Amino acid sequence: MARIIAAVMGDSLGHLNQILAVADGMREHEFLFVGGGTVLELRRSGYQVEELPVAGTLYANNRLDVWATLTNGIKVNLGAPRIVHKVRRIIRDFDPALILTSWEYFVPIVGRAMGKCCVSIDNQHFITKCRHDSPEGESMGRTLFWLSVRLRHFVAQRHIINTFFPVTPLDPSETDVFPPLIAPRVMKVAPSDGEHVLVYQTSPTFERLFTLLEEMPNRFVIYGFGERPARKNLEFRAPSRERFVEELASCRYVITNGGHTAISEALYFGKPVFAFPIHLAYEQYFNARMLAALGYGEYSMDPAPRGKMIQEFEKKTDLYRANIRGGDFCGNDKVIRRLQEIVQSQESRISAARTYSQE
Repeated sequence: MARIIAAVMGDSLGHLNQILAVADGMREHEFLFVGGGTVLELRRSGYQVEELPVAGTLYANNRLDVWATLTNGIKVNLGAPRIVHKVRRIIRDFDPALILTSWEYFVPIVGRAMGKCCVSIDNQHFITKCRHDSPEGESMGRTLFWLSVRLRHFVAQRHIINTFFPVTPLDPSETDVFPPLIAPRVMKVAPSDGEHVLVYQTSPTFERLFTLLEEMPNRFVIYGFGERPARKNLEFRAPSRERFVEELASCRYVITNGGHTAISEALYFGKPVFAFPIHLAYEQYFNARMLAALGYGEYSMDPAPRGKMIQEFEKKTDLYRANIRGGDFCGNDKVIRRLQEIVQSQESRISAARTYSQE
């Protein structure tokens, strides 16, 4: 058994779900989760958790709020000396063989300085670690995204990129590309064909979408705006991961932003996706473009969406489903095998170092 620190950016569920998939497949090891936001919810499930501030991404009107995000990041970094001191203590006391990071900033920097092996697990690093075609548009968002990735890319010795679209590592000796990581609770639910459409929004700011949906004959189940009274054919759900997964698995199709985890889980269940990427969030824009390019769904950047685009999408859902059936949307086993290899290598290195120091 090895000790593993999992450092997670907890401003949403996406990164946390990826690391939970890893922890579920490596139960023989001892995990310590480090982060804030959604990471703190793991305490209720019996996981070891250490809290750190979250330099999260903030949105307004289905658009990246650059100023609010920057201000929040500056606020968190003003406490960097205190955070680094705490992280150093956590790493020293837990003494991990491996540090996993999913978009968390401080732990891998401190861990690398303390001689620990750090492995990054996320989708975002495709932009710096893989060959890919860059679609036109969202140039400002691409620049902001690239800068954000660069802040994190230099601290990890290895990168594991999980993605639903094909990309090629620039350096296979330090980067692996696998299909998406699917959370354990998602894998326990069997897909079915229901009549409702599931709507999931990362941030409750895209209320213009409701006007479009009310014009359509479908029943829409909506997550991300909290529990509200029903409006015509719209039903608003309180946050519930269990119910969300069940209604995702049984829906006709999905309307979401461009988040990688939400899209990957929909594709895992065989559901076509219509995406409304958040403006200036380049990763979401790229995900949505690839979704359409691979024939898994469609997307729109229109800030005032029209019903006709959804109607045209609905005419092609059978084609989208057929295309999705040919894809591989679960890379859990492959990722875990690679991580087990890294853990074994690190344990051998640590054991050899201890033997040498005793001689």
